[in-house]
Amino acid sequence: MRGQDIHVRHLTGIDRATGQTGPGLAEQCRLALDHGAAALARDGHAMHDVTRAVFLLRDTDGFAACFPHLREAFGSGRPATTLRLVPGFDDPDVLIEIELVVGRPDA
Repeated sequence: MRGQDIHVRHLTGIDRATGQTGPGLAEQCRLALDHGAAALARDGHAMHDVTRAVFLLRDTDGFAACFPHLREAFGSGRPATTLRLVPGFDDPDVLIEIELVVGRPDA
């Protein structure tokens, strides 16, 4: 029997200390990944456990600037990746939203 996957959703580049969004896509991506790492750690997981990452973007321009943050976050792990274009977010200053999935091993 397979255990349930863990989903960490709605990770955005809003700085929790200030309530402000990062100034650009790369900074928002870094903040969202940091939030995801913290959420996974609370459940005893790390970014290298992520098996799927879903990136929601309004525009793909500048996404390549996120690659160094993705390499740093995931290390040698290469989760399956989905990129979804969306018309916008509830907060118009949000440029990216990330969902991370950790596949639970067979029980």
